[in-house]
This record gives sequence, structure tokens and C-alpha cells, in this order.
Amino acid sequence: MMNNFRELFALLAFFVSISMMTVNAQFAGYTVELDTIFTEEGSALEFFGTYHVYANFTNQNDAISAVFSDNIGILDTPPMYIDAPCGCHNPIDGSAAIDAANASAFWSTLPEYEFDTYWTIGMTSGDAEGQLPSAVGMPPGNDICSGSTDNGAIYVISIPPNALAGEDLRVLIAQVTTCGAWSLRACISTFVNADQDNMVHSCPDLLEVTHPYIDGECVNDTDGDGVCDEFEIAGCYETAACNYNPDATDDSMDCDYSCYGCLDEGACNFNSIATVDDGSCDYLSCAGCTHPMACNYDEFATIDDGTCIIPGDWCDDGDPNSIDDVIQGSCVCQGYGCNDPDACNFSATAIPDPTICNYISTYTISGEVAPTANMLLSYSYPNTTGSTYDWVSTSGDVTDGEGTSDVNVAWWGSGSGSLCVTETNSGGCSGEEVCLVVNITPVSIDELENIVFDVYPTPASTQLHINIFESTPEAAELFLLDLSGRIVRSYSLQNTTTIDVSELSRGAYILQLNPGGVRASYKHVILN
Repeated sequence: MMNNFRELFALLAFFVSISMMTVNAQFAGYTVELDTIFTEEGSALEFFGTYHVYANFTNQNDAISAVFSDNIGILDTPPMYIDAPCGCHNPIDGSAAIDAANASAFWSTLPEYEFDTYWTIGMTSGDAEGQLPSAVGMPPGNDICSGSTDNGAIYVISIPPNALAGEDLRVLIAQVTTCGAWSLRACISTFVNADQDNMVHSCPDLLEVTHPYIDGECVNDTDGDGVCDEFEIAGCYETAACNYNPDATDDSMDCDYSCYGCLDEGACNFNSIATVDDGSCDYLSCAGCTHPMACNYDEFATIDDGTCIIPGDWCDDGDPNSIDDVIQGSCVCQGYGCNDPDACNFSATAIPDPTICNYISTYTISGEVAPTANMLLSYSYPNTTGSTYDWVSTSGDVTDGEGTSDVNVAWWGSGSGSLCVTETNSGGCSGEEVCLVVNITPVSIDELENIVFDVYPTPASTQLHINIFESTPEAAELFLLDLSGRIVRSYSLQNTTTIDVSELSRGAYILQLNPGGVRASYKHVILN
């Protein structure tokens, strides 16, 4: 392999000699960054630092082919080495180049592996995406910070993605974890603009790095506080200050309290630059109606309190006969209404609108005006769609149809009676009461003078209680008749009894009591 490495550089020597002057500008030298400093007291790595060394480029398509030394070959380069007199952290010492033994999958259980010292070409772990570099002619892994090579290299085949400069214009070539000053030297072979027919070699000057600590003591500690100057953080020490810095190690003497104030944007004294609420928020002094077209506009208000009264807003003028009440341009609440005194929805204060006047015409009730007592008769009133009808009778009972324009009435007694109706239309407007006067002809029995028993309740729904005022030695017969005279039920009773009427049809009925040896008596009952 060593012979092959020598042949590789020999084959490229002619090309290098004619291209070195024009392409050296592609490689911009090495830079080093301190990635991690270990300060945990008592740890194995206390005062160690992990450094990253980068090869920098001016073209993102430039790619590293090898990091090498050819001191005894045709290129006559300086040796390749990492020199760390303090020693290096090197838990994986099998190879000087990063290899599969340092996979990131191991770091959770072997965290010290992450900070291993190694040479690399863009690979930061053994299982990172890309191609692990190969090594030839390199010192063993355990000599990485003390040994050197005059004729060795780490290299990749072709151009894997980890060898490209990329958008950062740099490629990692080494990680060094040590506890003191150190230096690095190596040459680099580059494919210019990813052209494998255009390789150049560069050998930058020795890279020398000063470590912040020597034997655990700061190299630079101007204020003697034990914090190296490189790690000093200037800031405000006062915890209540707006710019308090808990990480500060040097007092900047510039503590600021201007951040105190009201943080609520809805407050009158909101402070847009404040970051700490001092409890001073005021919500009353500037609250009011901020709408310039409102009836109660407050030109001094800066916060709208939702009280604006604007023409066109809904309101209630208190007039039950007006509709669409709104605040008028004069800031008066007023609705629209009918200005006709003859209408049932007349309004004297509303804005006149004759189209909403509501009228109810009156008609006559149709039906028998000379009914016979204890008969169920039908009566009607002209129907208007959407209207309801309220019926009231004297000397009679409305048995069916309440609320409609057609009802059944059971008349009782004798002489004058009446049936009245009041119409209420769909708009809620009620007309005048219309009445029909009737003259009731009594039945052929004397219902008024021959009262020998009492019935209750009436109207009834489930039961009727019958009480005979005068005792009879014999049982009396009780008949329940419908208005056509048909016997619906018959009973035998002595003095009092209760009969079940829950299964009978609702309506008017006649109870006929035949006491033994006494003239029959009658009672009118209603089932509802």
C-alpha cells in the first residue's frame, strides 16, 4: 500500500507542477474552533478541550481527496502530525483515523467516545452518512498526539459527500481533545470544483493552538477570578434588573430598570417597551366610546369600552306596537308603527308606516239561536288563516273546538244565554268580541224544581260522585244518557255512589235518577 501511495503522488507530480500557482486560491487554509471545554470538577476530562480543525475553501464544490505527508517522495512535504505535549483523550486507539468503532450509537453508554482524538475527512462519527477515510503509513492510534509520519495519508475514494466543502465552504479534517497547547501539520490534496482530473496539493503553515488552561490554571485571567478571559461573560449581576444575566462572570455595571411598566395593551398606560409588569395598569381613566359617529362619542377616550350608541343600532323604544326599533340620526330610539287609530296596533309615537297596520274585521256567529237544553249544537265563525279564537258562553258549555272557528256547545237551563268569540290574528292583534244571544228552551223535565240529588265534579274527567239528598227505602235507578236520549250506562244505588266515566267519549250527557215511587230527576254533566 505504501508503494501505491508513493506512485499516486509521482503520477500527479507533473500536473501539480503546472497547476499549483493558479489553483492554490481554492484552498483557504486551516481554522480551529474550540467545540467543548470540560470544567466539571473531578472528572477525567477536567480542563480538557475538544477542538475541531477545518480545511477552508472558496468553492463549495471543492473536495478533499487526502490529508497527507510525502516528505521522502517527489513532493518533499513537511511531516504530518498532531503534537499535544499534555496528551490527548484517545479512548479508541485502534486507528489514527476515525473508523466504525466510534459510532454515535455507542455514545449514550460510552460518552467519552464522542470526544475521541482522530484524523478525518468530513466524518464526525463512525456511522455518519458518507465514506469513512482509509489510512496508510499513519502512526498507530495510541500515538496520534505524539507520533508523526513522513510518508502517510488518510484518504477517500472518488468524491463522497463528506469530502465536499458544501455551503459551509469547509471540511473537518481532525478532532483533538487535549489539556494544553498543541499544534498540527498536514498537507491536503483537493479535487478542484469536484473535477477528479484537476487535483492540487497544498501544505499550509504549522497550526499552533494555545489552550486556555495549563495544569488546570487559566493562561489568561486578568481579573484573577478563576474564569479564563476567553470564557468571561460581561453582564448585570442584579437579579431585579431588566438586563440581569445569570451567566455573567464580570459585572458590566450597566444594570437597567427601564423595562418596568404596564404590559397590558388594553390599559390606558400601556408601555410598549416594558417587559416587566409593575402592577400599574389603569383601565378607567381613558375608557369610553371612541367611535366618532356615535351618539356618546368621547374625544378623549383611547380605549373603547363597548358603550358606543351609533345610529342604526338596535334598541327598544318601549312601544309594544312598534317594530324594527333603531337609534335614529337624532340619537333617539324609535321604531316603525301604524298611525291609524282604528288599527289594533296603533302607535302614536312610532315612525308612521301604514303598510304594517293590522286590522281585524268582525263577523257574525252562525248557529242555532233557539236551542233546546241538554242538546249539543255546532256554531261557527268565519275562519282567517293563522288566527285563533277564544270562545265564552253563558248557560252553556263549549265542549269541542276551543281555539278554532268551529265549536260544539252543550246548552243547559232555560231562557237567555250567549256565545261570544274574540279573534286574534297571526300578528297578535285581537279584534272586538262578537256575541250571539240565544233563547234556551228547557227539556220536558223540570230540572230546576225537582232537584233531589247532587253530582260533582262537573265537568268531570274520570269519575262522577252522585249524592241522593232524600233516602228511599228502595234502590234508585240511575241512567247516563247522551244528548240523543240513548242510555249509555245504567246503575243501581241507595244513597251515594261513584261511577267511572274515564272510558266514555268526551262531551255533554244527562243523568236521570228514578227513585222508587218518586218522579224522575235530571242533571246535566260535562265530560272533558
